[in-house]
Amino acid sequence: MLFIAIEMVPDAMVVAMERCVNDGLTNVFFVDANADQLPQFFAPGEVDRIYVNFCDPWPSNRHAKRRLTHGNFLRLYRQVLKMGGQIHFKTDNQDLFTFSVEELPLFGFELSEVTRDLHANGPVGVMTDYEAKFHEQGLPICRCVATMVPWEEPFPTDIRRVKNRWLDVFADGVSDAELGRHVLSDGNYLWHLFSWNLVPCLSGDAARQALSEASGEKYLFYYEEPPEGEPLVRPVTAEELVTLPADARAIPGADWYVVDKDFTWTFAQPHEADRGPYFCRKA
Repeated sequence: MLFIAIEMVPDAMVVAMERCVNDGLTNVFFVDANADQLPQFFAPGEVDRIYVNFCDPWPSNRHAKRRLTHGNFLRLYRQVLKMGGQIHFKTDNQDLFTFSVEELPLFGFELSEVTRDLHANGPVGVMTDYEAKFHEQGLPICRCVATMVPWEEPFPTDIRRVKNRWLDVFADGVSDAELGRHVLSDGNYLWHLFSWNLVPCLSGDAARQALSEASGEKYLFYYEEPPEGEPLVRPVTAEELVTLPADARAIPGADWYVVDKDFTWTFAQPHEADRGPYFCRKA
């Protein structure tokens, strides 16, 4: 059996390498990289199992996408795991565990061996250094196994997930400071991502033309305030789009957005007559 250790902290990797040498292990290799680079190193279906042990919990909701059990990472794991492959996950952070056991099934993983106190009746399995330290301190260790099953990602219906996915894709590379200042703070709108030129995009007639030429399933969403009686998220046809209010006819706060099913492009219609509309493709 071959083990590949992915580690982005050089000092931690050196310590692990020295232990492997001292123990005479010849089936462990190390890669200095982040987990989001896994598809660069492994072919589809090449990986049998992924161990995620005591990763940074990133407690702030703004940083949720950095958690190694966030949907963005789970999509990447699905690219390299074989069908029936597994993720073995351990953490001492109860909030991260709650988040993870809710997130994993949403991305095509079946849970088993779920526990919030792995060592309640004595040590189980091989402990990491962190795990042994936490156990000695009396902190419970959470663990679960997630098995990959056939799955096709549906379009999210929860507006928070739509907004977060939208930002993850189209604001990728924009600093937290810039997002906070121009997009997410009170009095700002998602389309400020484009009006402040934080990412490249088309505007005006060029944006309208790009939308008319865009193919595939389309979904409409309102983030700030929907018109009365309108759902926050719904499928939309090209014919319906031409009937939606635009520019000066739009209601302040009722700006509307369109994305395709896979979030490869988006269209944003502001309520302000002298702004937009905007069309942006995934970088």
